[in-house]
Amino acid sequence: MTKILVVEDEEDILNLIKIILDMEGYLTILAKDGEEGIKALEDNEDISLIILDIRMPNMNGWEFLKIIKSSDKWKNIPVIVLTAYTQVSDIEKARSMGVEGYIAKPFSREELIRKIKDII
Repeated sequence: MTKILVVEDEEDILNLIKIILDMEGYLTILAKDGEEGIKALEDNEDISLIILDIRMPNMNGWEFLKIIKSSDKWKNIPVIVLTAYTQVSDIEKARSMGVEGYIAKPFSREELIRKIKDII
């Protein structure tokens, strides 16, 4: 079963994504900020994709990306950024950091699933 790590601080969105991914047959691992996301990566070696919010407490998405993309064991895990930040500069920054997909909030179930299937 394909494991997807979702790093998102808004509990309603986190639960919605989990429901969507569960319905599609993915195994979902949840983290409420970047620090929990790093711990989840340390505890799970077979994560196939990360869905990442940018604005979060403790460790934001940019800090999380910097850590994983500089790590030999995590740098090849594809990342989809799911955020309310929709400025061109944010999208360009994400792409320059190695992000494979960028989805603006609010998002549709179809858009999320299509992007996931395009990547994995």
